Amino acid sequence: MKKYCIFAITLVLTTLIVLADDARFTNALKNCSSYSESGTVNTEGMNVTSTKKILGWEGDRCVYQEKVQFAGIDSCITCKLTQPQINELVSVMQAYAVVQKYSNAEVDTSSISAVQNNPVVKAWNKYLQDSSVCSMTSNQQSVE
Repeated sequence: MKKYCIFAITLVLTTLIVLADDARFTNALKNCSSYSESGTVNTEGMNVTSTKKILGWEGDRCVYQEKVQFAGIDSCITCKLTQPQINELVSVMQAYAVVQKYSNAEVDTSSISAVQNNPVVKAWNKYLQDSSVCSMTSNQQSVE
């Protein structure tokens, strides 16, 4: 169960770095304004389909939701982020976008190990693995 949870979270992180240079997503997160985007990323030889949504404010927390489908498994991660957490994530994503703008290197999403040292992955991972911020459900089982 723990291995599945880490794998699913890593797939979410993989799809997040693909959007890291997407100013629309970053700005929507910064303002916690309504946003939705879907796409597919290939990693570990699997096509991972992701739908990301920023649902808006729920009290003093911004609700971010991502639905991920891979290998017949449907997972949903919901995060309720505070303003300081949003500020940190936006800052990392904006800095990463600037670096990518001046880099000739493509973002490598071919394997989990390739994405683990990405700064956007590290920033989001801190919250995705914190059950007081994010929760995950799947058609396999509920993960807290």
